Amino acid sequence: MPRLIWPLLAALLLGACANTPEESPERTEAAQYREAQDAMDSNNYLTAIDRLKELEARFPYGRYAEQAQLDLIYAHFRSQEYPETVVAAERFLRGYPAHPRLDYALYMRGLANFYMERGFFDSFMSTDKSSRDLSSARDAFEDFERLVTRFPDSEYAPDARSRMVFIRNEMARHELHAARYYARRGAYIAAINRAQYVVQHYQRTPMVPEALAIMVEGYERLERPELADKSRRALTESWPDSEYLDDDGEVNLAWWPSENKGLLSLLTFDLL
Repeated sequence: MPRLIWPLLAALLLGACANTPEESPERTEAAQYREAQDAMDSNNYLTAIDRLKELEARFPYGRYAEQAQLDLIYAHFRSQEYPETVVAAERFLRGYPAHPRLDYALYMRGLANFYMERGFFDSFMSTDKSSRDLSSARDAFEDFERLVTRFPDSEYAPDARSRMVFIRNEMARHELHAARYYARRGAYIAAINRAQYVVQHYQRTPMVPEALAIMVEGYERLERPELADKSRRALTESWPDSEYLDDDGEVNLAWWPSENKGLLSLLTFDLL
């Protein structure tokens, strides 16, 4: 019996080994990078992100490490994952401070910050963002400014400059929104300060004429005629055809609250 059992056990073991499927060889770095590229070419950016992160984990110092990080920035952006885009771009900027595509990383970080504050409905309609928190817009402005300063001849510099103009206008509009708020509530010093900030820091924006008009009205309410005249003179000399000037050259702000507030004004907190 023992002589029969041992050959039988050996045969069973050999059969089990024969039926065990062979493990597939691990994918090479190039093969895994191609998978990520195929996903990106198919606009399947979430899959591409997973593949790129796996590639980074398996081959942190491989030949595709730098390009994988650049692709990860783009994939996050196309997935509208703007905070993740900023983080990925910042990681690349710190890890490769002398990389030839540093301008691209700066530009993408600026774009991500630029779109960070956009709400869902902004994709379908034009909304006034002047009353929102503009911290992300300020970050975007700094990114674009850094780009055009360090890489003035970059292919991304023209678009960055255009976006900087847009952001400056938004920041000036934000200050005017606050100035109107204070003026409607009788806080004339606060309104003048906000308007003055626009005049001093956003001189090339379309909001300066209204800021000067607010200063004129505010100084008149505070009974400071010399300062009101100075602001009016700056408005009439630089913008003689301004919509905020009447035919006699006097400031006319349609929304400015009257001195004798009626019942409707009191009930609506000066909003109407």
